[in-house]
Amino acid sequence: MSDDALELLALDWAQDIREQPLPQGMLGCWDDTNGIIYLSSRLSPVQRRCVLAHEISHARHHDLGCHTDAWVERRADMDAAKILVSPIEYATLEQINDDPAWIARESDLLTWVINAYRDLLHDRAA
Repeated sequence: MSDDALELLALDWAQDIREQPLPQGMLGCWDDTNGIIYLSSRLSPVQRRCVLAHEISHARHHDLGCHTDAWVERRADMDAAKILVSPIEYATLEQINDDPAWIARESDLLTWVINAYRDLLHDRAA
């Protein structure tokens, strides 16, 4: 998905996307009360795409707060993977090298997105 398409998708669920300095260790946050996705202004383009896709999930589900439980965070990671990972590209790359960090670099994604995609594949097969 292109960055422009990802932005449009985010704006289907959020009123605004704001980039600003966030507290140490926080890359993004969904403010359900105001309908705003906050992204750290210190993110690289790849980090920004992945974090935005993750925050879109929180917006879609109207999750409350910036720190939710492990289940909600896992769901957000898996939703981000559904948005960002091309199944054909993933399958092709996995045939070449099954290292998730390598696949992530080749796909311009973060490793956690590839790991979440693998979890999705595992859950579907189970």
